[in-house]
Amino acid sequence: MIQTFEQVIGGQRMQFCASIAKGGRPQRVIISRADSAESLVIVEAGGIIGAIKAEVEAPDSFVADAVCKAQQEALIERALETDAVQTTSL
Repeated sequence: MIQTFEQVIGGQRMQFCASIAKGGRPQRVIISRADSAESLVIVEAGGIIGAIKAEVEAPDSFVADAVCKAQQEALIERALETDAVQTTSL
């Protein structure tokens, strides 16, 4: 499942994609630029509530929640500014 979205950063409209990482626990969503495979943000379904939510929620809702969290915390901007992958929990 891949979700594409746009976000304005520094006055420029940029395209990104988010997808559920395959395998492993906890489940996580990887956000990258649409034109690159470079990971910018990793959102993990941490804790008991996050893990349960990731298991029972529809995949598109899980990805949308992860994108919203990354945007609210300005993690995409920070990743682009610092060239470092940002990590958070859902």
